[in-house]
Amino acid sequence: MATDATVAGGTPPRGTRPVAIVTGAARSLGLDISKRLHAEGWAVALLDRDGDTASAEAKALDPSGESAIGLSLDVLEAEAVAPAFARVAETLGPPEALVNNAGVYPDHALLDMDVSDWDAVIGINLRGTFLCTQAFGRMRRDADLAGGAIVNFASAAAYSARVGVSHYSASKAGIVMFTKSCAQELAPLGLRVNAVAPGLIEVRDDQISDEYRAAYLSMIPRGRTGRAPDISGVVSFLLGPDADYVNGECIAIDGGFLAGRALTRAGTPVS
Repeated sequence: MATDATVAGGTPPRGTRPVAIVTGAARSLGLDISKRLHAEGWAVALLDRDGDTASAEAKALDPSGESAIGLSLDVLEAEAVAPAFARVAETLGPPEALVNNAGVYPDHALLDMDVSDWDAVIGINLRGTFLCTQAFGRMRRDADLAGGAIVNFASAAAYSARVGVSHYSASKAGIVMFTKSCAQELAPLGLRVNAVAPGLIEVRDDQISDEYRAAYLSMIPRGRTGRAPDISGVVSFLLGPDADYVNGECIAIDGGFLAGRALTRAGTPVS
């Protein structure tokens, strides 16, 4: 969403760009989302446990620090979230958007899983999203600011069971209903809350084996795996004015994986 100040080129002064917070922004999808939003006219705050990398990536976007900053934040630390958001407001201006991207995706067989494994995944994926959403909503409310948007990260795994990731699937299914509940509770503030549910997204060429890719592709009607721009484009849409009437939704970005494998009337796969 480019602003008038960005049309002429160069970095616009503080306050002329809407401000977005992106968690888990030092690399991968969070970084791609941050780059896209910045290119489209947002001032972005890259928050990540790896504060050094987040800061370096922010400086690459804007060396002046007027439209991009990187901060250290562990979303599990309840007492750290609000101060981090306050620093964003002090540096860039009051944030209008929050992208709850921070999360983990480990493999643990159910019968071999430690309680600590379960707690870590539920903590980062679900509790962290709750803490950041609450802090963002309180900030908007206390400053008497109307409007704004939040995008949470669910997953196709919230709808399609997978072996070895019961904790991950549970956390992402929780995100879906949390998103819908927040859309209702935060409506009086004018805040919209939506989620995205990515399928298999490859951010590196060596991310998965050829065998796994081939097996997964057989279940994707689109015929390819996803890439980071597939996600950042939908996130950008959900934060922008064209999605003003979209609220409480979870949009699957999976090439049709959740739609099921295409079959002919005879029951054979469509090639």
